[in-house]
Amino acid sequence: MRPVGWLLLLLAPAVAHGEPTRAGASSGPPTIAAVGADVVGGAPVPSGRWPDAVAVIGDSGTCTGTLIAPDIVLTAGHCAELAPSEIIAATTDYGTGGTSIAVRSVTAYPSWRTSYDLAVLVLEKPVPGVAPRAVGAACTYAGIAEGTMVHLVGFGLTTEQGDDRNTVLHEAMAAVVDPSCMGAEGCRKAIAPGGEFVAGGGGKDSCFGDSGGPVYLDTPRGQVLVGATSRGVAGSTTPCGDGGVYERTDKVIAWIEQVAGEKIAVDSCDADAGGTTFSDDHIDVTGALAGGCAAGGGAGGSGVLVVIGTLAAAGARRRRQRVRPAMSA
Repeated sequence: MRPVGWLLLLLAPAVAHGEPTRAGASSGPPTIAAVGADVVGGAPVPSGRWPDAVAVIGDSGTCTGTLIAPDIVLTAGHCAELAPSEIIAATTDYGTGGTSIAVRSVTAYPSWRTSYDLAVLVLEKPVPGVAPRAVGAACTYAGIAEGTMVHLVGFGLTTEQGDDRNTVLHEAMAAVVDPSCMGAEGCRKAIAPGGEFVAGGGGKDSCFGDSGGPVYLDTPRGQVLVGATSRGVAGSTTPCGDGGVYERTDKVIAWIEQVAGEKIAVDSCDADAGGTTFSDDHIDVTGALAGGCAAGGGAGGSGVLVVIGTLAAAGARRRRQRVRPAMSA
């Protein structure tokens, strides 16, 4: 069943940068300041604009994801900790409607905490009436430089302080500020350069509830999925708004297809783009996490959505999914 009526409770410590999460709406006022935010500095998405963007509903929280095959969703690796049980597709407001499809399996990228913060959801059945989004190949990123504008899309909240409630899909246009993630924004050394990129800032950003959500690039072939939301930049001054770190798709195409057991749609800019010809230098499928694990803990039956600021080993950075404790039946 879809969780409803969650309240938001701020548990994250007041640090310069912490790692948050992203989730759904509440039916009443927050108990304390809400610590989620949807695409900050953006606007609600018109019906039908990004049909492949889906809400990822977990047993202990909510993320965003992208349909990349009829029954395959790409989301963030840390979203596996929420034990995703269903996705809600074909909607711009998952609080009021949409197509609910159960999740069959969840597989996070091996060592996602230090490498690619990505996960693959295999659905029980295909999403009807929605075309999967093509993912960026190596050649796609040749067109991404500092200043390139991209679309940040997600179902999270919408303020820099994360003090609102939201279940509506939002979008903001933001500039890429570090195409190879080489700077001091909290990039992961194991996959640098070129495993991630940094975009946004100056009030244009994704935030809690947007984890795993799509970053689209406009190309002559249409909009292509080039990134998935991971976390806020290190050293940010507000919970959201200072920019985020996004996982590239081209380095994990082979891994995605191995986990999914099928081909996915790949940007056709390269004549050889068949979905299996692009390198993945960090594959270690034996270390994959299947099924996910519940994150959040806390007292059951409270009906409270909790966003936790998790401290990373290399420094605190905000994750961008929303987490809640278990609810009573």
